[in-house]
Amino acid sequence: MIIDIALHEWRRLRAGMMFWVLLAFGQLIIAWLAFAQLEAFAKISPQLKAGALSLGVTDLVVVPTLNTLVLILLLSAPLLAMGSLAGEIHSGRISLWLSSPVRGSQIVLGKILGLWLASLPLVISAILTLAALGLGIDLDWPRFLLAAVGLLLLSLWLGSIALFVSGLFDHPAAALAASYGVLLFLWLLDTFGGSDAPWYWLALLPHVKPWFQGLLRSQDIVFFVATGGAAALLGIYSIARKRGEV
Repeated sequence: MIIDIALHEWRRLRAGMMFWVLLAFGQLIIAWLAFAQLEAFAKISPQLKAGALSLGVTDLVVVPTLNTLVLILLLSAPLLAMGSLAGEIHSGRISLWLSSPVRGSQIVLGKILGLWLASLPLVISAILTLAALGLGIDLDWPRFLLAAVGLLLLSLWLGSIALFVSGLFDHPAAALAASYGVLLFLWLLDTFGGSDAPWYWLALLPHVKPWFQGLLRSQDIVFFVATGGAAALLGIYSIARKRGEV
């Protein structure tokens, strides 16, 4: 049933104009930025070789482009998720879900997977665009693959957070604004204090940047699993409250 709901959510998003606009816009930005960075790298490559610097195309082309992809995903996830639960509530279709024999956990997990499926084309197309550079330039492939897997995990996490926020409101616009507020707060949280600040662990960027440096840390995995899992559980609890089960 979870897979069926995920495919239903994926088809719903794919039928809308927003999905295609985000995909086209995101791929355009990634392709333009990648080749602009590559052109800049080609100009300074002789100086890098003369100075015996270890910086390569992965550091100066791939990583800046992936950082932009992270920002695009942050902007895209709330737009895709705002109708997942808030839209159902606003249109009255939520009563069909609540009266069905489908468990709340299946509804929430299915919709999260559906949002993830909707974000995959953008992530995969961007990864393939950057991987194509490896046909003519040496890339740090282990580092590149770790960053790619990390972005897949990030897109799933964003779907979980955005869906939870969507379930708190009965209008898509309110869900969109709240999702942007939450994600912007997590995006900037590390700037409000040093690494010894008690809230630093909740900041998003310190858990994303190590992937681009080729580092796989257990605390980063724990962060995404714990916070994403908590958002999913709270979403399930929200469905249970609407059903009057708690």
